[in-house]
Amino acid sequence: MKFNLVVCGGTFDTFHKGHANFLRFILASSNKIILGLTTEKYVRSKKLSNSIESYSERKNSIEEFFKKENASGRLEIEPIDNLFIPKKWERLNIDAIAVSENTRKGAEIINQDREKRGLSQLKIIVAPVIFTESNKELSSFRIRNGEINREGKVYINPLWFEKDLMLPEGLRKEFQKPFGELLKNAEGLLRNINSLVITVGDVTTKTFNEKSLGQNISVIDFKVNREKKFADIKELGFVGSENIFYADNPAGYISSSLSKKLSEIFQLEKKHRIILQINGEEDLAVLPLVLLAPLGSFIFYGQPNQGMVKVVVSEETKDKAYELVNRFEMLK
Repeated sequence: MKFNLVVCGGTFDTFHKGHANFLRFILASSNKIILGLTTEKYVRSKKLSNSIESYSERKNSIEEFFKKENASGRLEIEPIDNLFIPKKWERLNIDAIAVSENTRKGAEIINQDREKRGLSQLKIIVAPVIFTESNKELSSFRIRNGEINREGKVYINPLWFEKDLMLPEGLRKEFQKPFGELLKNAEGLLRNINSLVITVGDVTTKTFNEKSLGQNISVIDFKVNREKKFADIKELGFVGSENIFYADNPAGYISSSLSKKLSEIFQLEKKHRIILQINGEEDLAVLPLVLLAPLGSFIFYGQPNQGMVKVVVSEETKDKAYELVNRFEMLK
């Protein structure tokens, strides 16, 4: 059945495959769409993540999608501050409201309100859910949380929790180049920042502690240039009240022990500072950290004889890390 006018609503943050499929479903079901896009005021009132894109960014993404679908003339976008259909829309001859399965209740509440006010019920049409590779629903939250990309591809292969990965000889040159921005020091860089901050390496971690930069997670192995240098976390400037986790990881490897322990750490509610102490070496820990960390996180590590490297966790750096890890040799 094809409707003349269909309404829908949402935040449409980090426009992804699920959004595209939802809107294609509505395009196939209607001649014209009125889309209620939540305002920044609404986003703040719901205490959603402060990393959600601005109203204009989200609106532009939707408009670009409709342009590519050659359907710009069939779309009207209006700002909305609550669940209900704006009064100005009620004069229109709306046929249906489109929802996903997990927002169906909202459409039912709208119909209940319309019934109380003597208005006609809207037909509720439900778009199919889009799932990721891991058979979970594709969502903007999971993208911002760094678990998947916009197509639903999972950044961590489950086999990496079972098998050790060895750096092949032909890939070693890649790690002689900084993975991010090369810095001379961390002075004043990260004070009063809300993002997750991670340090890798004893010297980098010690520097952050000395400057009271307050990183959330530190990965250490008590070595500098593969030589034993420290014996206790207090030598690195920790106070001793931090949560300490342990993993085994040989030099030149991303071990299953390391992958599992990092995954466990990222599932915690980070109320206390965390130390991951490596038995072996943390030389390649940056890669699984990039793949597991939420978007917008910062990772700092030392580049031998060059300085400190700052990695901003983004969709681009996750794609790069994934491509590199996929070239490692998986041991039987």
